[in-house]
Amino acid sequence: MNVDFVTAIKLYFANYINFNGRSTRAEYWWAMLFVFLLGVVGSFLGNWFNSIISLGLLLPNLAILTRRFHDGGHSGWWVVAQYVIVFAACGFAFSGIFSAALSGNPQAVAAAASGHAGKLAFGSIVALAVGIWAIVWCCQPSAPDNQYGRNPYGEE
Repeated sequence: MNVDFVTAIKLYFANYINFNGRSTRAEYWWAMLFVFLLGVVGSFLGNWFNSIISLGLLLPNLAILTRRFHDGGHSGWWVVAQYVIVFAACGFAFSGIFSAALSGNPQAVAAAASGHAGKLAFGSIVALAVGIWAIVWCCQPSAPDNQYGRNPYGEE
């Protein structure tokens, strides 16, 4: 089932918290373009507005990513794994900097940042690798009928 931009947005909101089933590449990428455009508009309207948009779209973003993974034949639990890995990598990368920032001393923050450059680089590389992994899975063509539903293109 090929979808256009408007249809993808309708499906995005119709399946706001639907973590079951499948979403095609077109549905996913059109929806992500919509989310990106909302972010651009939100950035001009202020941080508070952009934060509200981001929070409001968190669940549908997770839902459509889960359905996109399902379409490729992957478990939706990989979405959870990705978020856990990214948050852990960021926590590891910034752990020394956070404690220095709490001291309120700018020199301590600068010293912590330079002293933890390796941790920061490692955390950034891990987060980047997980992001690339998600993009690769989201670019995969639809799998044949699988445990998550029928192939949306009707092919076997």
